[in-house]
Amino acid sequence: MTTQKEAADVKIWYIKHYDFFGELNMKAMEFVKQTTSMHTYRSGNLIYISGQGENIYLLKNGQVKISRIKDDGDEIIQDVLRPGEIFGSLPMLGEFDSNGDSEHAQAAGNVVVCIIRKKDFEKLLEMHPKLHQRLSKWYGLRMRRFEERLNELIFKDVRKRLAGFLLRYARDFGKETDGVFVVKPMLTHEEIGLLTGAARQTVTSILNEFKQQGFLEFDRKHWRIQNLNELKSLAD
Repeated sequence: MTTQKEAADVKIWYIKHYDFFGELNMKAMEFVKQTTSMHTYRSGNLIYISGQGENIYLLKNGQVKISRIKDDGDEIIQDVLRPGEIFGSLPMLGEFDSNGDSEHAQAAGNVVVCIIRKKDFEKLLEMHPKLHQRLSKWYGLRMRRFEERLNELIFKDVRKRLAGFLLRYARDFGKETDGVFVVKPMLTHEEIGLLTGAARQTVTSILNEFKQQGFLEFDRKHWRIQNLNELKSLAD
């Protein structure tokens, strides 16, 4: 059984190795230690729904799917976050709101997050203005990804969109060996379709085409994405 001290040591290790908190002084680190909690979620668990609670979530391990549920029940997947990113009740994220749609954060695989209350997070930002710069930089990167995908939906056909998805999937979540990126599958074909604006059957058909062309190999446990230069040419 893990002791209270061992749990605290694990928590402070995560905090020290979380890029967003890098270079905090000891006083600030102690404040973070006292005001945060570590939580684990299994694949498929719902982590956050906008309007329910005032928490900030800092993703340490795993991937989190960010989606919106419209009034008619339709789901729109906006992003898949990787370790080092932030989500939850952030004021900056208000610009993502659209017609009162509800934002959901769901574990895509097993996930470890650091949770801090919004008021404590805002106090931390006041204590260390440099954190504002890091938050703004992260926000800008997320907005850029959002705009890139929006442009793909408007200006590119479904084959190009899926090629672009595979490139991001490989670079963001894959481990490279001799030019081949190996990724654990965390999205279904239906979810890839929601992310790229394509029907599930279309996703399955085009991924099988990519497999025949040598861009992709996949089974239930792993995806192997290769020939990235050719894949990039196809996505452009």
